[in-house]
Amino acid sequence: MTPIYLQRAALHCALGDNLHSAARALQAGQPPLGEAFVLHEVHEPRSYLYAAKTGESLIERLDRLLGETLGTQLQGLDDCLLIVASTSLDISELEALTSQQQGFNPEDAPPLDRLAAELRQRWGFAAAFTLNTACTSAANGLLYGARLITAGQYARALVLSFETPSAIAMQGFGTLLLTSPSGQYRPFHPERDGLLLGEAYAAVLLGREPGDAPLARLLGGFSACDTSSLTTTREDGSHIHWVMQQALNSAGCSAEQIDLVKLHGTATSANDEAESNGMRLLYGKQMPALSLLKPWLGHTLGACGLSESLLLLKALQNGPLPGVNYAGEAMLPLSAEAQALAADSLLLANFFGFGGNNASLILQGCVQGESACR
Repeated sequence: MTPIYLQRAALHCALGDNLHSAARALQAGQPPLGEAFVLHEVHEPRSYLYAAKTGESLIERLDRLLGETLGTQLQGLDDCLLIVASTSLDISELEALTSQQQGFNPEDAPPLDRLAAELRQRWGFAAAFTLNTACTSAANGLLYGARLITAGQYARALVLSFETPSAIAMQGFGTLLLTSPSGQYRPFHPERDGLLLGEAYAAVLLGREPGDAPLARLLGGFSACDTSSLTTTREDGSHIHWVMQQALNSAGCSAEQIDLVKLHGTATSANDEAESNGMRLLYGKQMPALSLLKPWLGHTLGACGLSESLLLLKALQNGPLPGVNYAGEAMLPLSAEAQALAADSLLLANFFGFGGNNASLILQGCVQGESACR
């Protein structure tokens, strides 16, 4: 795969209202406090990790995010593709309207691509489409954007991803017994009891050239759907192992060259088991450094492929990554201590979604202040 630069990026999440503050909060090692909501099925509290409340509508927030990402490149987007990757899209606004009207009107439900079409028209993008492949939505957005640039169909691509606090997601994941009753988000812990959902808005501009402040290069990646189950992937890890190996092949590198693996780590029983087994198939007992981000961000669902990648890359530019306080009990060799890695480390980032869609990305970070990656 031809390397594609992540030229400029922006992030709003539970850790901070911009990418820099979120990365600093991550390195401080203090997870954000969630806000409680009641799970209707069992009348029990669950936690949700909200981004800062700004009073903006969804379209206003996305406009601000796009402005932060594009910076001075506000003109001439007729060579740039817009990819909107999300599981929620505008469901949260539809829920608010339904509550206000005290009922649902089918005519209020817009087509799924309405939001992308509106943003395309407002900003002047060459074209726009939406992606919804569960937890891999934004990761697939990065891959598709890179491939279309490489194919010469567009000079640039902007991938926009977000996850809003939707009642459908909050109650639905709870009904499936996937959310944590304890409020402790502990991926790969033997007594893990589920995930915490999180709100996030993220965007990145992709291009062949580094731009003025590149964050990373996307060197390769691979995505495929495991059809052995309607809801999950094989717990023996075989499909996950295959996806990771194909991603490495596409980047022309080996597993041994990877400096850090960003684990998907949902803290749900089947997904953590499958990823653990896939990692053992790829590495055996000699694994590189491992990183988890969901305990700090929450599970941002369709946005996690971008929110976690951007946060990881920015944090590596600033300093060490935090460890976890249960490393000695974990199913994989996590670190209890802060991990210092070079900003230009070679990264394998995993995203394994509900429904069995699995994706892995190979990224190499850029050194802060340099105009290109090594």
